[in-house]
Amino acid sequence: MKSIIVLALLLLGTTATMAKLSKTTITDSSFVQVPKAILNTSLSDAKLFLNATANSVFFSPGDTNETIYLWSIDWDSEEGTSKSIIRRAIDTSTLETKGDDTSFDIQIESRNGVMGIAAVGYAGFLSIRDEGEDTPDQIYFSILPANATSDTKPIEVKLTDNDDSDEAYSIVNAWFQDGYFYVLFLQYETERGFEEEIYLQAVKTDGSLRYKEPVEVASIHNPPGTTYPIAGPNNSTDASSIYVVYKEFKSRTSKQAIVTLSNGEVSEPTKLVADSRSVRYFPDGMIVSSSVFGVVLARLERKEGDMSESLKVYYNGAVSKPEALDIKAPEGYRQPTIQSFDHTGGFVLLAQYTGEDDVAFVMKIFNSDGSQQDAQKTLAHTQGSMMFFNDASGTLWVGYSNFNLSTGKISASYLGKVME
Repeated sequence: MKSIIVLALLLLGTTATMAKLSKTTITDSSFVQVPKAILNTSLSDAKLFLNATANSVFFSPGDTNETIYLWSIDWDSEEGTSKSIIRRAIDTSTLETKGDDTSFDIQIESRNGVMGIAAVGYAGFLSIRDEGEDTPDQIYFSILPANATSDTKPIEVKLTDNDDSDEAYSIVNAWFQDGYFYVLFLQYETERGFEEEIYLQAVKTDGSLRYKEPVEVASIHNPPGTTYPIAGPNNSTDASSIYVVYKEFKSRTSKQAIVTLSNGEVSEPTKLVADSRSVRYFPDGMIVSSSVFGVVLARLERKEGDMSESLKVYYNGAVSKPEALDIKAPEGYRQPTIQSFDHTGGFVLLAQYTGEDDVAFVMKIFNSDGSQQDAQKTLAHTQGSMMFFNDASGTLWVGYSNFNLSTGKISASYLGKVME
C-alpha cells in the first residue's frame, strides 16, 4: 500500500495587507493534468463549505484511483470542538464532483484544533485535549472511511495515558504507511516549554494500536522549538523501520534513532553531524522510495557576513557519508523544506522555498544514486496551502486552496495531476 506524505503551508503574515485573496500561479507545462477548480464557495453547490478555512481543508485518495476526496473540518473555536466534518468526492478522470457533498455530525474536541491526515481509503483526525483546568493533555486519533455514509461514526483511539498536568504534547508529524497511521509527537513541560521526550505511536485503520504504549524514541532537554524532529519509513512499501532525526541543543548535534517496526525497539541514537562556529545543520526531511532511503539536513554556512543554504543527504542514514542534494533555490527564495515520493529507479523530490511574498514549489527527479534523472522544474508560486499525495495507484496529485487573507475562509480549491 502506498504511503501518504503531506505538506501543508499557510502564509498569513506580511501578505495579509497586500490583497484580499491569496494568489497561486501554476506552471501549466509542469503538470500532466493542469489543476482545475473543484470547489468555488461563491456557487450554490458549495454551501456546506462556506465556513471552510485555509487550515481546515485537506485532500485524501479513495481506495481506488477513481476518486479523490476534499475534506473540511468545520471548527467552533469558542467551544473547542468540530461542529461537523464535510466531504466532497471528485472523479479523477473528469475532476467533477461525484454525487452530493456529505456532512458528518462529528464533534471532535481539541485544545488547539483538529489535524486532518490523508490515507488511502481513509481520513484520520488528530486532536489534543484535556478535561479542564489543571488536567493533563491527551492525544486522540479518530478514523473515518473515505466513503462513509453521513451516519457513520468514526473510530476514536486514545494514544497517550498522561497523568501529569505539568506535561503537555505537541504533534510533530503524522503520515500513513502500510495500513497504519504513524504519529510523531513531543512531550514538553508546561512551565518553561522545555522539550523532554520524542514519542512514536501507530494506529491501524481498524483502530488498534501498533504498540501497547507510545515508543519513547529519545529523551532530551531542549529549549522550546530547538529539537526539529523529523521521521520517515525506510521504504515506501513494506517498511521495516522508522528513522527519527532530531537536534540535541546542548551539543548542537543532529542525531538519528531507528525504531524497529515489528517490536518497537529503539536503537541507541547515533551522531549525524555537529554544528561548527560557521556552519549549522537542521533536520529537514526524508527521502523515501522503493529503491533508496535518505536523511536530509539543511546546511547553513555563514561566510564573510553572508549566509548560504544547501541540502545534505545521508543515503541509508548515519552509515553513509553526506552528499550534496542537487536542487537549486529560485532566485530570491530560501529555507528549503523537502518531501519525496517514489519513482521508477529513484525518487521524486519536492522542495518548498520561502520568498518575501509567497513560496515556490520545485520538483526534480533523481536516480537512486542521487544523480539527475529529469531536470528541475517549478510547479507553482503560492500564498495559499498546497498538499501533494499519491492516489491508490501511485499517481502523484496536488491539491491547494486560495482564501480570503482577512478571514482565512476558502474562496476556491483546486486539484491537479503532477505525474503518473
